[in-house]
Amino acid sequence: MKQLMSWLGKGMLAVVPALVTLYALVWLFSTLEGLLGVPLEAVFGQRVYVPGMGLLLAVGLLVGIGVLIDLYVGRLVVDAMESMIDRVPVVKSIYGAVRDLLQFAIPGKDEEARRVVAWECKPGVWMVGFVTGPAFVTVGEDGLDRVSVYFPMSYQIGGYTFLLPESELTTLDMTVEDAMKGVLTAGVMGRENPER
Repeated sequence: MKQLMSWLGKGMLAVVPALVTLYALVWLFSTLEGLLGVPLEAVFGQRVYVPGMGLLLAVGLLVGIGVLIDLYVGRLVVDAMESMIDRVPVVKSIYGAVRDLLQFAIPGKDEEARRVVAWECKPGVWMVGFVTGPAFVTVGEDGLDRVSVYFPMSYQIGGYTFLLPESELTTLDMTVEDAMKGVLTAGVMGRENPER
């Protein structure tokens, strides 16, 4: 029975991540194709339209928008849009959270500001976190410069943001992606698997 459960577990580890990834990709493809494919098919007709054109158009649009944002005029438009969104109570919270998460996850100009750090929360016990920027409020009377450090909980059930003095942090030599993978899986995916 123990061997049977071992085989079942190994089979699940091989198949489930692949199925979830495939499902996410199919969902993304079908969503983009549903949004942009229908107008493309209406414009070009069924003879010219090929499934996948909606996805290519979406990628092209995102690249184009990225180029425009790098230009001064594009940045003004985005700033004006965000200014309007910031006036709507619930929408601004959702929009801001998604924007901040993407800014943290996607490499950009401020990539060097995003660091993986370790913090000794008590002697001999370390936590891995991510510097998200300078502290968003001033705290303490010690005069120390503080930074905001996000400590996610394993298996994506939450996390904590601490305002810590820079002097208490040790910068780790690893990418945000590798560290996030290690933290969110409780260390299971954060190291090379010798059994493979």
